[in-house]
Amino acid sequence: MPNRHRTTEELAFNSTVGKNIKYIRKLNNFTQARVGKALFCTFQQIQKFEKGANGVSALKLKQLAELFKLRADVIIDPNFIEYHRGLTLRNEAKDLEQAIEMERPCQS
Repeated sequence: MPNRHRTTEELAFNSTVGKNIKYIRKLNNFTQARVGKALFCTFQQIQKFEKGANGVSALKLKQLAELFKLRADVIIDPNFIEYHRGLTLRNEAKDLEQAIEMERPCQS
């Protein structure tokens, strides 16, 4: 169904879910074709999900969650990308701190 029959809330939700799907797909180095095959649909349908042009059904949401080994609520979370990026940056900072600490000479 074209978006002209969707409410503003639905459009915003579809957009959020689509951005999350794209982000998660890229994190896992999956192509749209690979995701489509796992969901028994075409890569064009995955494109439409990612653009927010089409809403994701409950069954497809469940299949996505299983494919990416996530809970479905993660895929629909409007704060997921921002949270994940922040978490990733904090982890990278910790790794950097540990690397610096290991390079310092021992002081006795």
